[in-house]
Amino acid sequence: MATEILRKDVAGGSLDQIRFFITGSFSPADAATNWTIGTPTDVVLTLAGVATTAGRQSTKIDLGANRADEYTVLGCVDFTGETITVPGSVDYYWAPSTNTTEANGNVAGNSGADGDAPAGALGSITLAEFLKQCQQIGSLSLHDGGSVQNGVVGTFSPMTRWGQLIVVNNCDSAFEDDDIEMHQVMNPVVLESQ
Repeated sequence: MATEILRKDVAGGSLDQIRFFITGSFSPADAATNWTIGTPTDVVLTLAGVATTAGRQSTKIDLGANRADEYTVLGCVDFTGETITVPGSVDYYWAPSTNTTEANGNVAGNSGADGDAPAGALGSITLAEFLKQCQQIGSLSLHDGGSVQNGVVGTFSPMTRWGQLIVVNNCDSAFEDDDIEMHQVMNPVVLESQ
């Protein structure tokens, strides 16, 4: 008898969704743009007021010794009060690390903390130079019809157990100056043999 390899829903599974956001601020006005499922593992990522062409990084996360081979990344950003005239995109990267300690073993000597990207890097390195050393995940394509925008970013296989999510605003408008709507999620792609 053949064995089937099936994808297992993350909600209630052995691995949880990872949600990057600000706990005390998150309060989406519309359930239609809320990616949260199950009981996520929460990671700090401040996106309030990110300017055009600027990047932010989350605190370092440990994906675990037993982790999914792939993760689907979904993004949600807010431009409330901003008028997007040239939609552009929001681009996502994984900054790999080989060490559990926040400030150790990071790409370009990065800090491993929530903040502007890159932060605490050794020497002087630009955002563009830093991103070349990170693993590209994909882009959230934007449109000019809504202030809160969410969609699929991509699926990727993290090359390391530890790392940081990097978010870059490549749109002509700054993000809203709060973190009420903004959250990014990584859903583990769990394969199960049946």
